[in-house]
Amino acid sequence: MAEDIAPALLDKVQKAFKRNLKAAGVNKADMLKRARDGTIKSITPCSEKIGKALSKSFVEVLTPDAMPDGTFYYNIAQKTMIPPIKEAHKMVSDVADEIQAANNARMGLGIKPVRPPIQMERVDGIIDLLTDGFFADNVDYFVEPIKNLVNHFGDYHVEKNAEFFDNSGVGVVVIRRAESTACEWCHDRAGMYDGYYEAQVNEAFARHEGCKCELEIRGKGTSGKMQARGHAFVRA
Repeated sequence: MAEDIAPALLDKVQKAFKRNLKAAGVNKADMLKRARDGTIKSITPCSEKIGKALSKSFVEVLTPDAMPDGTFYYNIAQKTMIPPIKEAHKMVSDVADEIQAANNARMGLGIKPVRPPIQMERVDGIIDLLTDGFFADNVDYFVEPIKNLVNHFGDYHVEKNAEFFDNSGVGVVVIRRAESTACEWCHDRAGMYDGYYEAQVNEAFARHEGCKCELEIRGKGTSGKMQARGHAFVRA
């Protein structure tokens, strides 16, 4: 019987993930503290760093040379990728919860943040890409798709909380900020939206690969004057 190499590879990925998080200056306890005191108002910068560290860990460990016959078998991919992806989801969700809890408190709302589950169909889709055909031709899928996936964890948290507020009759705005160097597609979606449904219709929660737009929810009373969308909110 062939040796199951997945446990050893998983251990290497998890160790690499911890090492790459540290190298990126990502400290979960510090992020939670800064989220609680309001220093961090958007989950996006945190999820970007976490996603980059996870992607780098996969690239370092899950190489064609490390696989039997150079093939990334589906069962190996599941065993080595899903646990650290779930760890990244928990890290992003924990920080996003603290950000939203602090935001709720500023709005005078004594409600807990909505914590959406991981969307496994998105994870399965990436695994399908990586295990389809020659692995050496697919390793690039460890980069932008993984970073985009982890960014989505934060986006989805913002989206589901905005939806909850709208359905509960709580007045909030959704803010999307684009970088000054962002593409036209992102600039067209930057701005302030009156609640979840307006944001959804205008694709405020959408994200392409490599996108660095930030998402945030604020109470209407703390957001100032509503501004026109499209080039309205830009960060340097």
